[in-house]
Amino acid sequence: MHSVSTYLIDGHNLLYAARQSFLDHLVDGHPGTAAREELVRRLMTAFIDPGHAVFLYFDGSETKTEIRSDQVQVIYPGGAGDQRADAAILKHVSQLMAAGIGGRDGDRTRIIVVTRDLKLARRARKCGADVMAPGEFLDVNALSIAIPAQRHSAS
Repeated sequence: MHSVSTYLIDGHNLLYAARQSFLDHLVDGHPGTAAREELVRRLMTAFIDPGHAVFLYFDGSETKTEIRSDQVQVIYPGGAGDQRADAAILKHVSQLMAAGIGGRDGDRTRIIVVTRDLKLARRARKCGADVMAPGEFLDVNALSIAIPAQRHSAS
């Protein structure tokens, strides 16, 4: 049984999945800084005890890592082009697996990529991670964020 999990979260993907819960934080119908900050606040509240690590990834042109608590980090991988956060998530999964940290047996940290992006999910599984849909992640971790019925998306 896994007692420790490392979550690598596709941040904008989760925010779009839970858009209804962030209506007060949207800018022209899209999640911006206020929505990101509200998500971080909720993650910090849910993950206060040791035993899990949460890496929340967002696309951003500047490379930046914000350590927001002992359990929660926000990562902007920098660079240009689409899917920068996806590439950074996959690189992180590969690094954890190569270091022998992650795995699917009970003695290793469970590496979980949180996304409903089918392409990212497929590639993460191929690297050795488990994948969890945003709604399942929020339910499992008792985050008070409503997710509408899941529909699969390649974004």
